[in-house]
Amino acid sequence: MVRGAKKGLIGLIGEGLIFQDVQRLTADIYEIVSCSVESTPQQLAACDIIVYCSDIWSPRMLQEINHRCLQARVALLPVYTQFDQGIIGPCVLPQKKGCTHCAELRLLEAALSQAERELLQRYIYQDQEAQDNQGKISQPWLSSFSAGTLAALAIEEVSTYLRRPEHIQTACALLTVSLETLECSRHPFLALASCAECGEMAEDSAEQAVVVLQSRLKVDVHTYRLKQPVASAEQILATYVDPQIGLVPSLTIDNQHLLPLASSQLASATETVHGTGCTVRPEQSKLVAVLEAIERYAGLYPRRKYTVVQASYRQLIQQEKAVLDPTTLGLHTQEQYEQHKEHTCDQIVPYHHDLTCNWVWGYSFQQRSPLLVPEHCAYYGVPVSEENPHFVFDASNGCALGNCLEEAIFHGILEVVERDAFLLMWYAQLGVPRLDLRSVEDATIRVLVEHIEYRSGYTIHAFDITLDHTIPCICVLGVDEQDREGMPKVYVAAGSHLHPEQALLKALREFAMFLAVPRHLDQEQRAEALKLLADASLVQTIDDHPLVYFLPEAFERLDFLYHTPRAHTFQQAFPDFYQYPSERLDLRDDLECLIDFYGKRGTDIIAIDQTAPEHQQCGLHCVKILMPGLLPMTFGQENRRVTGLERLYQVPFTLGYQDHPLIDAEVNPHPHPFS
Repeated sequence: MVRGAKKGLIGLIGEGLIFQDVQRLTADIYEIVSCSVESTPQQLAACDIIVYCSDIWSPRMLQEINHRCLQARVALLPVYTQFDQGIIGPCVLPQKKGCTHCAELRLLEAALSQAERELLQRYIYQDQEAQDNQGKISQPWLSSFSAGTLAALAIEEVSTYLRRPEHIQTACALLTVSLETLECSRHPFLALASCAECGEMAEDSAEQAVVVLQSRLKVDVHTYRLKQPVASAEQILATYVDPQIGLVPSLTIDNQHLLPLASSQLASATETVHGTGCTVRPEQSKLVAVLEAIERYAGLYPRRKYTVVQASYRQLIQQEKAVLDPTTLGLHTQEQYEQHKEHTCDQIVPYHHDLTCNWVWGYSFQQRSPLLVPEHCAYYGVPVSEENPHFVFDASNGCALGNCLEEAIFHGILEVVERDAFLLMWYAQLGVPRLDLRSVEDATIRVLVEHIEYRSGYTIHAFDITLDHTIPCICVLGVDEQDREGMPKVYVAAGSHLHPEQALLKALREFAMFLAVPRHLDQEQRAEALKLLADASLVQTIDDHPLVYFLPEAFERLDFLYHTPRAHTFQQAFPDFYQYPSERLDLRDDLECLIDFYGKRGTDIIAIDQTAPEHQQCGLHCVKILMPGLLPMTFGQENRRVTGLERLYQVPFTLGYQDHPLIDAEVNPHPHPFS
């Protein structure tokens, strides 16, 4: 420890071995004041820093001291043990985010097993009497030597705070010390905007929803990502991934597949979120897996603003509010609503213009102004209640993460368009053109196709499902044409991108990801799949959809696509791209071209900014894109949404696939194979 450091007034709270060592080590360096949880805010505020010491973990006591120090606007440094670890931090700084309550919630959310989570919940939420009784039990891992080590580290942190506070290690971070080995490690965490002690969520408002597109230079013409992002891949992984207290506590990589496959896991208050990355490089796969998880984290419910508008659509119209008509997003049929009545765990009510629900502000690029959209259509994890019922099934469709708002909006549009194109092809059973993979100009992609076919035994077939969109969209079928026993008959994937060959690459990566999880139709799985094939109402989850088409008996449902008589080269299918290649290096220009294209066709693009405070650490932004009139991706047969979406009936006729507008009886009744 540094002798002769600047004198300071230290408030000590606690008891036990750690307390005694801290008191002994500070006695001849700092002026010490004995404090307690009953000390007045004025007494606490007179100190330069409060050090709370305990040989055990007493969350309720820690929360109370945390609360009082925040009120007194004095720094707090906790030092205590938690099971087999010593904990130092977080250092709670006056008027700064990131307190002990944030740390405990992050710790709870990072628990990956149910048993671990239940244990932590029992400690964090048990009453004070139970914690006092727990404190009477000795800490079996704590020795005089480990207590002294914790005290020395804590005093070093206090000294740093008093001399150079910007250099402390425990601001939004914990120092942990193994009580068995004395190994020390640092674990940063992200403050919670929703924290009851130090958090601050803003009121949702029209002003916050305004989007003003900025000039954003790209890496190159066909890479729709920022040239100079705020954070590097290494910084992103360091910020979000930590096995003990990170937003993403689990990240694994498996290099034994067609492409390196990374998986991440993130625990939220409502559900566990997974992210997957499958690219040609392991580090890139890990980055994609983490970004996908934190994208979904933002899509569940508002993280930095709270909803204030509750009304019916008719009331908002009468109040002359700018509001989206929910019927333009596609509803369920009356029969589907009746089916949902039978499922008490997932109640979806029929929509009508007098239905009261919550609304959030988004930005309409067609109107160039904010407008209200149903909260459940903006955030797919918002709890259902009598005050805020939901009337449609929605998912993460259209959610996208980017290094800037423009990047997120751009990629959100790509996803919405891809899903619409796929569903339109499926529901209308369109014999879209097959694409000649030999015409792909990128040699790397051609080699990848050969690699996938050789390693997997599946034959790759690509189809142009762009239809009336300006963004190339491609559907890929991976077909087991050898009819190997127990092997899934077909996998289906899709991709969209302004560069058609990159759209193909995206679909191929999806296909490689499917193959990374070996599927073999044993007798039990085959029996389950046959039930789904016979009764579409049993298709209820995202995994049920592809399972049906693993059956050879279901393959005939893809005849309209697999046996299409039309075939194009990439150059024939996308002549403008190959003859008049883009020279745009500004992402804003690309985005404005898309907005203009769809705007002229009467299709609005609505962006809801889902960016969470956690994203801002690395300059990331997240949005949800809604494009009224386009077909939304849903999972579960009873959740499909086509009611009110006229393009399903008109586009096949307009494009010449049929000689008349589609009627309900002609809509494909089978569950789609997308996952």
